[in-house]
Amino acid sequence: MEAASRLGYCLPFSAKIIKVSCLSRIHLGLILRAFELGADGVMLMGCEPGNCHFDTDSTLIKEEFEKAKTLLNILGVESERLVLSNITHSDGYGFVKKIADFKETIEQLRTLSPV
Repeated sequence: MEAASRLGYCLPFSAKIIKVSCLSRIHLGLILRAFELGADGVMLMGCEPGNCHFDTDSTLIKEEFEKAKTLLNILGVESERLVLSNITHSDGYGFVKKIADFKETIEQLRTLSPV
Protein backbone atom coordinates (compact mmCIF):
# COMPACT_ATOMS: atom_id res chain seq x y z
CA MET A 1 0.00 0.00 0.00
CA GLU A 2 2.81 2.40 0.84
CA ALA A 3 4.48 1.68 -2.51
CA ALA A 4 1.26 2.63 -4.30
CA SER A 5 1.02 5.88 -2.34
CA ARG A 6 4.64 6.79 -3.05
CA LEU A 7 4.00 6.32 -6.77
CA GLY A 8 0.86 8.46 -6.62
CA TYR A 9 -1.61 5.65 -7.34
CA CYS A 10 -5.08 5.96 -5.91
CA LEU A 11 -7.20 3.10 -4.66
CA PRO A 12 -10.86 2.78 -5.60
CA PHE A 13 -12.93 4.78 -3.11
CA SER A 14 -14.99 1.73 -2.12
CA ALA A 15 -11.91 -0.29 -1.11
CA LYS A 16 -11.43 -0.54 2.63
CA ILE A 17 -7.89 -1.58 3.55
CA ILE A 18 -7.31 -3.36 6.85
CA LYS A 19 -3.62 -3.84 7.53
CA VAL A 20 -2.45 -6.81 9.56
CA SER A 21 1.10 -7.79 10.40
CA CYS A 22 0.78 -11.10 8.52
CA LEU A 23 -2.01 -12.98 6.74
CA SER A 24 -1.33 -15.91 9.04
CA ARG A 25 -3.15 -13.80 11.71
CA ILE A 26 -6.40 -14.01 9.72
CA HIS A 27 -8.85 -16.78 10.57
CA LEU A 28 -12.18 -18.00 9.26
CA GLY A 29 -14.17 -15.96 11.78
CA LEU A 30 -12.62 -12.66 10.66
CA ILE A 31 -13.25 -13.41 7.00
CA LEU A 32 -16.89 -14.29 7.64
CA ARG A 33 -17.29 -11.25 9.90
CA ALA A 34 -16.37 -8.96 7.00
CA PHE A 35 -19.25 -10.40 4.98
CA GLU A 36 -21.56 -10.21 7.99
CA LEU A 37 -20.74 -6.51 8.30
CA GLY A 38 -21.73 -5.94 4.68
CA ALA A 39 -18.63 -6.44 2.57
CA ASP A 40 -19.49 -7.35 -1.03
CA GLY A 41 -16.12 -9.04 -1.34
CA VAL A 42 -12.93 -9.76 0.57
CA MET A 43 -9.45 -9.83 -0.90
CA LEU A 44 -6.71 -11.30 1.26
CA MET A 45 -3.43 -9.96 -0.05
CA GLY A 46 -0.08 -10.94 1.37
CA CYS A 47 3.52 -11.83 0.72
CA GLU A 48 4.55 -14.25 -1.96
CA PRO A 49 5.09 -17.80 -0.65
CA GLY A 50 8.58 -18.16 0.78
CA ASN A 51 9.01 -14.38 1.06
CA CYS A 52 7.31 -13.69 4.40
CA HIS A 53 8.99 -11.19 6.71
CA PHE A 54 7.86 -13.29 9.65
CA ASP A 55 8.95 -16.65 8.19
CA THR A 56 5.37 -17.87 8.45
CA ASP A 57 4.18 -20.90 6.54
CA SER A 58 1.78 -19.72 3.83
CA THR A 59 -0.32 -22.88 4.21
CA LEU A 60 -1.97 -21.36 7.31
CA ILE A 61 -3.84 -18.70 5.35
CA LYS A 62 -4.52 -21.11 2.47
CA GLU A 63 -6.30 -23.45 4.90
CA GLU A 64 -8.41 -20.64 6.36
CA PHE A 65 -9.13 -19.34 2.86
CA GLU A 66 -10.33 -22.77 1.70
CA LYS A 67 -12.51 -23.19 4.82
CA ALA A 68 -14.06 -19.78 4.22
CA LYS A 69 -14.67 -20.53 0.52
CA THR A 70 -16.40 -23.80 1.44
CA LEU A 71 -18.60 -22.15 4.06
CA LEU A 72 -19.48 -19.22 1.80
CA ASN A 73 -20.43 -21.69 -0.92
CA ILE A 74 -22.77 -23.47 1.52
CA LEU A 75 -24.28 -20.08 2.37
CA GLY A 76 -24.84 -19.34 -1.33
CA VAL A 77 -22.16 -16.67 -1.72
CA GLU A 78 -20.29 -16.70 -5.04
CA SER A 79 -16.72 -17.94 -4.68
CA GLU A 80 -15.41 -14.94 -6.65
CA ARG A 81 -16.30 -12.70 -3.70
CA LEU A 82 -13.35 -14.07 -1.72
CA VAL A 83 -9.87 -13.90 -3.23
CA LEU A 84 -6.41 -14.79 -1.95
CA SER A 85 -3.64 -12.93 -3.73
CA ASN A 86 0.11 -12.59 -3.32
CA ILE A 87 2.22 -9.58 -4.15
CA THR A 88 5.68 -8.22 -3.45
CA HIS A 89 5.75 -5.35 -0.96
CA SER A 90 7.29 -2.98 -3.51
CA ASP A 91 4.76 -3.52 -6.33
CA GLY A 92 2.57 -0.43 -5.94
CA TYR A 93 1.09 -0.66 -9.41
CA GLY A 94 0.31 -4.37 -9.00
CA PHE A 95 -1.36 -3.67 -5.65
CA VAL A 96 -3.70 -1.06 -7.10
CA LYS A 97 -4.34 -3.12 -10.25
CA LYS A 98 -5.35 -6.21 -8.27
CA ILE A 99 -7.74 -4.18 -6.14
CA ALA A 100 -9.24 -2.43 -9.17
CA ASP A 101 -9.71 -5.77 -10.97
CA PHE A 102 -11.33 -7.25 -7.87
CA LYS A 103 -13.64 -4.23 -7.57
CA GLU A 104 -14.70 -4.73 -11.18
CA THR A 105 -15.44 -8.41 -10.54
CA ILE A 106 -17.53 -7.51 -7.49
CA GLU A 107 -19.45 -4.87 -9.45
CA GLN A 108 -20.25 -7.44 -12.16
CA LEU A 109 -21.44 -9.91 -9.52
CA ARG A 110 -23.53 -7.22 -7.85
CA THR A 111 -25.42 -6.57 -11.07
CA LEU A 112 -26.10 -10.29 -11.46
CA SER A 113 -27.06 -11.13 -7.89
CA PRO A 114 -26.63 -8.94 -4.81
CA VAL A 115 -25.25 -10.57 -1.66
